[in-house]
Amino acid sequence: MSSSLEIIVLAAGKGTRMKSQMPKVLHRLCGRTLLERVLRAGAALAPKKIVVVAGYGEDALRKELELLRDQAFLSGIEVEVRVQAEQRGTGHAAEIGLAGVSANAELVLVLPGDGPLLRGSDLQPLAAAVQSAGAELGVLTCLHPNPEGFGRIIRSESGAVEAIVEEKDCSKEQRGIQEINTSIYLGRRSFFAKALPTLESKNAQGELYLTDVVKYAVQNGCSVVTVTSDDTAPVLGANTRHELSQLEALRRHEINRAWMEAGVTLEDPVNTYIDEDVEIGPDTFIGAGTRLRGRTIIENNVRIEGLSLIQDSHIETGSHIRLSCEIERSKVGAECDIGPFAHLRPGSFLWEKVKIGNFVETKKVELHRGVKANHLTYLGDAEVGGGTNIGAGTITCNYDGLRKHQTKIGAACFIGSNTALVAPVEVGSGAYVGAGSTITQSVPGGALGVARGAQRNIEGWAARKKITAREPEQS
Repeated sequence: MSSSLEIIVLAAGKGTRMKSQMPKVLHRLCGRTLLERVLRAGAALAPKKIVVVAGYGEDALRKELELLRDQAFLSGIEVEVRVQAEQRGTGHAAEIGLAGVSANAELVLVLPGDGPLLRGSDLQPLAAAVQSAGAELGVLTCLHPNPEGFGRIIRSESGAVEAIVEEKDCSKEQRGIQEINTSIYLGRRSFFAKALPTLESKNAQGELYLTDVVKYAVQNGCSVVTVTSDDTAPVLGANTRHELSQLEALRRHEINRAWMEAGVTLEDPVNTYIDEDVEIGPDTFIGAGTRLRGRTIIENNVRIEGLSLIQDSHIETGSHIRLSCEIERSKVGAECDIGPFAHLRPGSFLWEKVKIGNFVETKKVELHRGVKANHLTYLGDAEVGGGTNIGAGTITCNYDGLRKHQTKIGAACFIGSNTALVAPVEVGSGAYVGAGSTITQSVPGGALGVARGAQRNIEGWAARKKITAREPEQS
């Protein structure tokens, strides 16, 4: 595409039908906001600059853009925010956006901010048509079997486009037209500079419609080309949560099919949820109900049983994630065995061949090769050396009410069941800790640490308290 191309993204609307306090463009589909998805589509045309028109939820939108600026797809592209303080329609928003477009830009692409399945490849034919014809304006249209809710493309008997009419302003005859407006326009900057200031709000909504630039072009003898898409999904917006869910189902199907074709087994593709930025190696098995979120990496030959949630984490080759585990911002080494019902909270780093069993929780820990914590254990702010066994019911008491403290356990230790390790504390390599101990002082390597009260049996106590078995009541 021409290096003189710049893009305006219309992202100022609240999206009233979403019934949300969050701007519509910040709702997510398969892990990415609608805004990010539209920016990615536009960035594929290599524009010099993208102007995002903000309005409702401006602060939240700016925060999203800050998170996106450093991503590779925006490399070399200037991103600027212009604010539409008063919501006066799409035409008004485009005019505000145009003020941010460089004076020497030749072409301007206007995109709606809520097109979650839009791709760069959907925009290329429109760009090619405008450049080939030397047209002043290009419009992307679509044939839709159920056009309700969309603006209609009005054509002359010769087939030339004459206008776009929003549905609220359509006649009964015009409502029967199946060719719809996608709200995607590509035109000369000089054309938009002349057309946008002429728009009027003489319509059912009392707004300045961007669609009226087509009528302006026809009335002023400007050349207009249209490109009609035969695939509705990529060019449709999401105005309601139901529409968003329908589009997400389509994209999720595409993602899941692509991974299966790449050698990944999905036990139940319909009920498997994989975000866009997830990476999965071949010969991995993913059970029904699994959710892989964010920037998760699953290496080769991993087995993930159903109902697990893995987010922003890295699972290395050959590991087994059993039923109903939650793993967030953590790394699991090769050939580990996790779960069932385990919870790896942020900062958990597991080396190879670690075993984390049922109802074990970790946070901000480093577990070296071969560590085992098989049952009902909490390990937080801790480092555990290789080959150590952590008994059932063990906890690291890492929080004193004000600050977190670290527990260090050496290699080849044995921590007995029901042990409380009160941090800061250290257990040396090869040490043993007796079951039921509350360890408040460090245990030297090779030593046995025992910290519990001596057992005392009081004969006849039950009889004196008259604690006897109650006989069954007679009916």
